[in-house]
Amino acid sequence: MWVRAGPVGPDAGTLQALEAARSPLATATAVAITKVGRGPVSIAIVFLVVAGLLVRGYWREASLLVVANLGSLVLDRSVKAIFARPRPPLDLVTRITDPQSFSFPSGHALSAMVLYTSLAMVAARLGQPRLKGAAIALALIMIPVMGFTRVYLGVHYPSDVIGGWALGAAWVWLVYLGYLAPTQKVPAALNPTSLLLP
Repeated sequence: MWVRAGPVGPDAGTLQALEAARSPLATATAVAITKVGRGPVSIAIVFLVVAGLLVRGYWREASLLVVANLGSLVLDRSVKAIFARPRPPLDLVTRITDPQSFSFPSGHALSAMVLYTSLAMVAARLGQPRLKGAAIALALIMIPVMGFTRVYLGVHYPSDVIGGWALGAAWVWLVYLGYLAPTQKVPAALNPTSLLLP
């Protein structure tokens, strides 16, 4: 499969263009953002939101966040092991950091898609327009920014990021259908745009 090989399509050109455009400030910012993408910060976000939901009696919504975000970690490791795609080689681009795992899919892109989309899904159900709008805005910002930083830092091909987004979107939607859709009318549950409309 193509994900076992090197760059595909615009992968190489994009990596090299971003490397040429690097600056100390942009690189420091990208490193800071990518550290937020996984690990303690993401865990803390999920923990705090889940705790708040449980206190208010939103057990189903809390379950969605836990299952979606834990499942994304398992999905990331499993797919990486299956495809075993190497990271972009050093003769193509200088990597700012040096992760030891495989390249496809981007775990940061996958996790960002799942985390911020699941937060938006939960916020959309709580009946607070401002909270819903803030969660959707956060998702629209963090998901693409997180993916961009991984390519900018030279640790992923763009196709890794796209794959991570696609897998994350599919996974979080399956979890949504399992946990939240049973409490809604079926047509609305199967329509993704229903989450973004008043």
